[in-house]
This record gives sequence, structure tokens and C-alpha cells, in this order.
Amino acid sequence: MFGHFKLIYPAPISEPIRSRDSNAYMMETLRNSGLNLKNDFGIGRKIWRVFSFTYNMLILPVSFPINYVIHLAEFPPELLLQSLQLCLNTWCFALKFFTLIIYTHRLELANKHFDELDNYCVKPAEKRKVRDMVAAITRLYLTFVVVYVLYATSTLLDGLLHQRVPYNTYYPFINWRVDRTQMYIQSFLEYFIVGYAIYVATATDSYPVIYVAALRTHILLLKDRIIYLGDPSNEGISDPSYMFKSLVDCIKAHRTMLNFCDAIQPIISGTIFAQFIICGSILGIIMINMVLFADQSTRFGIVTYVMAVLLQTFPLCFYCNAIVDDCNELADALFHSAWWVQDKRYQRTVIQFLQKLQQPMTFTAMNIFNINLATNINVAKFAFTVYAIASGMNLDQKLSIKE
Repeated sequence: MFGHFKLIYPAPISEPIRSRDSNAYMMETLRNSGLNLKNDFGIGRKIWRVFSFTYNMLILPVSFPINYVIHLAEFPPELLLQSLQLCLNTWCFALKFFTLIIYTHRLELANKHFDELDNYCVKPAEKRKVRDMVAAITRLYLTFVVVYVLYATSTLLDGLLHQRVPYNTYYPFINWRVDRTQMYIQSFLEYFIVGYAIYVATATDSYPVIYVAALRTHILLLKDRIIYLGDPSNEGISDPSYMFKSLVDCIKAHRTMLNFCDAIQPIISGTIFAQFIICGSILGIIMINMVLFADQSTRFGIVTYVMAVLLQTFPLCFYCNAIVDDCNELADALFHSAWWVQDKRYQRTVIQFLQKLQQPMTFTAMNIFNINLATNINVAKFAFTVYAIASGMNLDQKLSIKE
């Protein structure tokens, strides 16, 4: 389905590989979810798109509240908390999916900027780094897939072990509490139907880190080119025309990176803001369930869910933090590139470029806070706050009495 996973290995120099190939598997997942990325949908795919959009953005998010209204009195505490954490995540998933539908064209625009950046990778060493980047990011996406599938499967097995359904979504003609046959029917229906949403979520959750990680590789390549400008081994260092052209190429590459950030920022901004807010609540609910209510077998499914939730924020925050540091190193590299031995035109251009490089590339969540590791830590602190409040209210005793 994905070209037999050939992209997980670095391709040889002789094989044409582009930076956009790093998101090929993710884009294929989005295409299977109904996003018409190539404008080639026939009638069959258009019908499938209607079903996919309706389920992901309407049916799945409202199925949890409907179930709470009808069967709230029948929920044990651990099952209610397990369902609630998934409910919050599906609301965030619906928002991210809707955002991607609106900004689908920006994904292709970002890939076009990657194509422009690839034009500056002319040395064999640079081409190898691009190929290594494509393989590494492809493996990163497949890590999302493995963790999400592991969560879905472990939740199903835990549900069957405890004689309950895995996700507790609402089905109007099935009541798993009546008999075991209906429980098995709903369990496997949920595994495959909700599993489809989990499959789509591997793309909606991973696209920010996939694009940002690829951007970081090109920033590092630009830093190597800037360092080479002042390298004594540079054969053209005594040729003013060659040096000025190399400098201009670096400026154009940097400008393309800024255009890339402008293209991808609106997509990331709103979705990651919602993700941060809901992630703290989800982690808090997970801690309450794991410490106060869950048994040993249920905790394994909770751990896999924690891994999935952390994957939604931590890798992106890590790469955004690294990009800020790399941008600062770009300015340092240019300053130490022996620009003062060149002609006046070169020196004036370097000074202007240096001023631009002192403004690092940053990504923000709704222009309220920066996306970095400090923000991710604050989200974790919020989760502990939620747990502390629940613990202080003796929530475990109250829910046990109610049960």
C-alpha cells in the first residue's frame, strides 16, 4: 500500500528522492481519509469522502455524550474515566481533521517550498542527508502507527478480558450489556470503525512534527553552506562573483524557509493549541484512573494510550526548540564566515542577512504561547494539577460510593 515501505531505508544517490517524500505515507493516509490532495477523486471516492467526513467530525465525537446521557448510571468509575479521556481526544481529533480539510492546499504549498529547498542541495553529501532525513521521518510516522495500533489492540483485549467493550461509543441497535453476543459484536465493530479513526489520527497527529523535522534538516544544511563560505578549503573563496552567488543562494534558501513557515503555521497554530489544552486534561484523567481505579491489566492499555498522547506534543515541541537553537547557530556561523575579507557589496549583503538571521523561526499556538519544551512541561504540570484536585476531593471514595 505504501510502496512496500521502501522509504524507511535511505535511498541511493542514483535514485531520485525529494524532501516531500518524507510525508508521502502521511499524505496517503490523509488521501484515504477523503482529502482530495491530487484532485483526482472519482464518484466512488467522493461518496467515501462524505461517509468519512461525517463519521470523523460528527458521528464519532457525539457518540460519547449520547452514551453518557443514556447509560451514565451503568458506568463504573474506571470505565467512565477511560471513556472520558477518549471522548476529549476525539473532539480534538475532529477539530484537527476539520482544520486539515480547510488548509489542504497549504500542505501542497509547503511541499512546493521543499522542492525549492531541494534545488540548493547539489553536493552528494547534502543529497545523502536529504535521503537520511526522508528515511528517519518515515520511521517516525510508522512509530505513530505502531503505537496507535498497539493502543487499539490492547484496549480491545482488555475489554474482552473484562467482559466489556473497548471504547464505549453509542450504537442505537446494540446494547452490549444485554448478553455476550452483543458485546462481541459491538467490540469488534468498535475495533474496526473506531480503529479507522485511529488510523486517520496517525496523520492528523503527526503532520506537524513531520514537516517541522524536515525543515530542521534544511536549516542544518544551510548552516553547513554558510560555514563553507568562510572555509579556507573553499576553492572559490578568492572569486568575488562566486562568493556573492553562494551568499545569495543561502539568502534565497533562508527566504524559502520563511515562506514555508508562513505556509504551515496557520495549520499548526490552532490544532496544537487545542491539543495542548486537551492533552493536559487527558493526562490528568489518565493519572486519576491509573492510580485510583485501574487494575493491572487495564494499566497496560493506559500506558499505551499515554505513549500515544505524548507523541502528539513532545516530538513537535522538541523539534521547535531545536530549530530556535539552530537558527541562532546560523547567525553565529555567518558572523564567523570571514566575510570581512570580501568586497564591499558582499559585506553589505552579509550585514543585512545577519540581521534577518537574528530572528529565529518560531511556531506559536494561536499566537498565545510558543511551541517548545517549556510549554510541554507546563502541560504536564497541568495534568498533575488535575490529579491533585481530584485526589483532594476524595474522588475515588465518592465514585465508589455512587457505584
